[in-house]
Amino acid sequence: MAAESFAMTVITSPVRWLGLLLLMGWLLGSRPAAGQAVGSGQPTGSPAVGADSAARHGGFTAALSYGSNSSFFGRTQTTRYPYLAGELTYKSRFGVWGSAVSYDIFGTSSFVDETDLSAGWDFDLSKKVDASVSYSRFLFAANSPLVKSSVNNSFDGYLGWDWGYVYSRLNAAYLFGDTNDLFLVLDNSRNFEFEQVFTPRGYLAIEPRVSVTAGTQRFAETSLKQQIGRGNSKGPGRGKNGTTTVTTTRLQVLNYELRLPVTYSLGAVSVQVAWRYAMPVNLLPDDVSGARSYFTSSLSLNL
Repeated sequence: MAAESFAMTVITSPVRWLGLLLLMGWLLGSRPAAGQAVGSGQPTGSPAVGADSAARHGGFTAALSYGSNSSFFGRTQTTRYPYLAGELTYKSRFGVWGSAVSYDIFGTSSFVDETDLSAGWDFDLSKKVDASVSYSRFLFAANSPLVKSSVNNSFDGYLGWDWGYVYSRLNAAYLFGDTNDLFLVLDNSRNFEFEQVFTPRGYLAIEPRVSVTAGTQRFAETSLKQQIGRGNSKGPGRGKNGTTTVTTTRLQVLNYELRLPVTYSLGAVSVQVAWRYAMPVNLLPDDVSGARSYFTSSLSLNL
């Protein structure tokens, strides 16, 4: 269903594709200095697909992505909002990186609905332990229907441990601005790598991942109020969760998630397709988020 919808959108909206390609051209021409999820819901913009291989010697990665819907820490809107995204990432061989991502959400009047600017530093503490710290700034169109539009800034970090058969990573995020929230995300994944796929230079990676997200959800409460004010929501009475034990300030489990990305690389070019299933829990009384599947695809180029 997602693929059919995507194909229909491409046929009926060629101007969006042309506009996003022009946006990518502008991003590539801007070349930010070194050090500069709509999709998955992680607040930080991790480097684009293929960026890690470019970063071994330092360099830029440009990516064009499609997503079947947007979500943020398991919270989403009643209306499905597919999107296109253009991303430019620079990562130095010292692990310092910066990225700029712009999103065009289908079904809205704005061309650029969201722009995320992020900067961070990825580093190794040992052969088995790695870590990262970063900051992100989020910019949205005035009448954005996205849950994430209630968020302005984010400080993030993670600590990862390679157990050999499983890679575990604990992510922490502090969101601040119009709303203040704290999140902890525990990821467990396993990377399967295959060399010389189709051609001697072909490389295939499959990395299934299971995640559990805990946090506060002032952002969800703020979003509900914002969307009513913007005319994107009819107000209270639509939610299915009437429990009084759910609060915005208590650290609770918010989301369970399964993700299956498949990446194929050939030289400087990488293609990724990913399926993700998110199951939100502990919803606020008027939150209409529900368990959903998401599909994303990306094409990236190491420059």
